[in-house]
Amino acid sequence: MSARLPNAFADLEPLCEYWLHDTEAARNRARISTDMPRIRAFYDAVMPRFDAIIQHLNGFPLGALPAAEENLLNLAFSFVEASAPVERFNSPIVTKTFPPERFIIHEDLGRSGGW
Repeated sequence: MSARLPNAFADLEPLCEYWLHDTEAARNRARISTDMPRIRAFYDAVMPRFDAIIQHLNGFPLGALPAAEENLLNLAFSFVEASAPVERFNSPIVTKTFPPERFIIHEDLGRSGGW
């Protein structure tokens, strides 16, 4: 396997196979398409490293991240997707009142923000 993350985070490489995605929509689909044991395992692996991940990423300009740091940022975004199911809902679906198939992410609309 080729390194996708910075060397300091090589221990998180196995998580990339399922959790590394370039878009919010793909991260959301990964979350709702799996079960709580897998989400919990991901959360438990990343949570103790999250501060170090943020500190590492703060050393780079956001608009010019090297590939490994871009991947680390996307893995951190996936962690954020996983945090609500673990910390609050105990379910991959984070609300019982709105079906996930009706949830539209702005990037899916071809624009960001605004209506």
